Amino acid sequence: MHRSYRKSGFTLVELLVVIAIIGILVGLLLPAVQAAREAARRMQCSNNLKQLGLAAHNYESANKKFPYRMGGTDWDGSVSNSGNRGRASGFLSILPYIEGGNQFNQISSGDLANGINPGGPEGWSGWAPWNTAPGFMKCPSDAEVPNRAQGQSYSMCLGGNGTSIGTALWGGNSINQGGNLSGIFAYGWAGRRHASHGSISDGTSNTIMYSERLMHNSGYSSAEGNPAVGMNQLVPYITTIAMVPDVHNSPLLCKAATNGQYLVPGTRHQGNSGRYWHDGHPCYVAFNTILPPNGPSCIDTISWGDGGPGILPPSSYHTGGVNACMADGSVQFFSNNIDTGNLTVPASQAQSASPYGIWGALGTMNGGEVGGVPQ
Repeated sequence: MHRSYRKSGFTLVELLVVIAIIGILVGLLLPAVQAAREAARRMQCSNNLKQLGLAAHNYESANKKFPYRMGGTDWDGSVSNSGNRGRASGFLSILPYIEGGNQFNQISSGDLANGINPGGPEGWSGWAPWNTAPGFMKCPSDAEVPNRAQGQSYSMCLGGNGTSIGTALWGGNSINQGGNLSGIFAYGWAGRRHASHGSISDGTSNTIMYSERLMHNSGYSSAEGNPAVGMNQLVPYITTIAMVPDVHNSPLLCKAATNGQYLVPGTRHQGNSGRYWHDGHPCYVAFNTILPPNGPSCIDTISWGDGGPGILPPSSYHTGGVNACMADGSVQFFSNNIDTGNLTVPASQAQSASPYGIWGALGTMNGGEVGGVPQ
C-alpha cells in the first residue's frame, strides 16, 4: 500500500494572489511615504526661512536697519573686476549672522593678488565664492537644487504695488525709484532708504520678508543672449519667466500667457529665476505680491536680459502654496488661492495701499491696508 504525499508550496493562483496583495499594499503605502517625505522637506524649508529671518533680525539689531536687496561696490567702467556694479545681494550681508562668517570675510576681502577688489567682482564672473550658494539657501523640495550650485530657493519681498517692479528692475528709475519700494527690501546705494523695525507700520506679523521662489529649469531655458521661444514643447511657467510686453499695465496679461500649467506656445521666455544667490537683481533674488503664489512670472520686455518691469510671484513645489517668513520671524504658509484683489489695476498706477487684496497688503510694510494673515 502506497501513501500519496502532497507537495508543499504555492500554486500559481496562490502566488498571483500574494503578488496582487503586495502590489495593493505598495500602492497604498507609497503615497503615504511620499507625503511623509514631502512633509519633512517642507519642514526643512520652513526652518531655512526661519534661519534667514533670524539672521535678518540680528543684522537689524546690529545695524538699526534691515539689509538692502541690492547694493555693493561700483564699477569704474574699465576693468570688470573693479566692482560688483552695485548688484551684490542682501543675502551676502546676513552671512555673518547665519554661520557664514568665513564666506563673508572672503568676499569682503576680495582677491587683490588677482585684481579682484573687496566686495567681489560682477556676479556673472565665475569668481569662486560666487559659485556655491550656502546650503540654507536651498529648499530640498526644489527639483533644480542638484543642478544649480549658484542658485537659491528663497527670495526677498519687494512689495505689493507698482513701485515694487520698476522700469529696469535695477531700482534706479521711473516706476521703481528704488528708495520707494513698498516692501522691506530696497535698493542699497547712497540716498536709498533701508527698512527697520520702526518703519513697518503695518505690523511685523502682517508683513512678508522672505518667501520661496523656484530655481529655473535648465531644460526649458535658452543660452544667455538668446531668449527661448516655446514653439514645439510644453514649457512649465512655474520655472520660467515669460516675456510679455506691457504686462505692468495689466497683471492679467501675465495670466493670459499661460495655458494650464504651461506657457502659451510661441511665448518668449527666459530662465533667470533663482539663478544667482549673490546677485541682487529681482529676477534672481526677489518677488512681489501681485499675482498669487505659484502664479506665472512675466517681465515687460521682448529681448533677453534683466530689464523691464516684472510680475514675480513666489513659487514652490509644496502642495497648494508657499512658505513665507514674516517680519516678526514667524513662518506662515500661503495658499495659491489667496485673495489678490483687482488685477485689472495697472501696477504702474498702484501707489500706497496695494490694490491686490490681502496678498498685496501682506507685501507692503506701511500701506495702511486693513487685514492680515489669513487664518
